[in-house]
Amino acid sequence: MSIGRLPFRRARLLRSGLVAAMALTGLLLGPLAMPVGNAQEVMTNDSVISMVKAGLPDSVIIAKIRASERKFDTSTDGLVKLKAAKVPDSVIEAMISGGAAAAPAASAAADPMIAYVSSAGDKPLKIVHGEMETSAAPFVGSRQEVVLPAPRAEYRITDKQPTFSTNLAAEQWALIRLKPGKKDRNLPMSKNSGWGWGGATFRQGPDPKYRVPLEAMAATNGRAGIRPTEQLTPGEYGLVAIVHGQPNMVEVFEFGVD
Repeated sequence: MSIGRLPFRRARLLRSGLVAAMALTGLLLGPLAMPVGNAQEVMTNDSVISMVKAGLPDSVIIAKIRASERKFDTSTDGLVKLKAAKVPDSVIEAMISGGAAAAPAASAAADPMIAYVSSAGDKPLKIVHGEMETSAAPFVGSRQEVVLPAPRAEYRITDKQPTFSTNLAAEQWALIRLKPGKKDRNLPMSKNSGWGWGGATFRQGPDPKYRVPLEAMAATNGRAGIRPTEQLTPGEYGLVAIVHGQPNMVEVFEFGVD
């Protein structure tokens, strides 16, 4: 009897060991076999519309778009349906761009900067803020000037053909010889002629009569270099930055030549 039972006992042991091994394997592999769930969720137009109807903030919906896989219908018909469902414009833009954050405005981003270059190093020029002044007379027309406080600039140089370093291109600067006043300095700009039989003319920007031409120089320290094409006579000068084609006439980088 004992000999005949051995195969049966061994079979039971083998089956028990196999069941235990399978159970252990299930414990180890079970978490890997579980579905990922929300990580595999795919955002569609309908899911966005549902979130909007639920009253979720735009920022939450956009964050969800960025964090999820996306399968949006951004065809003309799809966009029309989104608008009809009162989906906010910012959310629609995120759907089209894939949720990427909007690029910052090209403020060139950087504010205009210019410095006088000398053997002692670069000296940044300071901005002086002026005020627009308009004078007009019948049949004569009108003239505009920017009035700068104080008759002289604080920063003085003796270099008659100075070099400047700047973060802008040479064509983005206008060098102006300022008109002296009793207690101030004037930057001449636009001039409108009076009405007559020939009509009227209008000009905007620095008066060419007072403008000094500039030329580009070799870049230094990663910045562009510029200088006047002619010798400067003693007097008061101002540099005006031209950004997006428009000169900023009321912010003048001042200096004086002795």
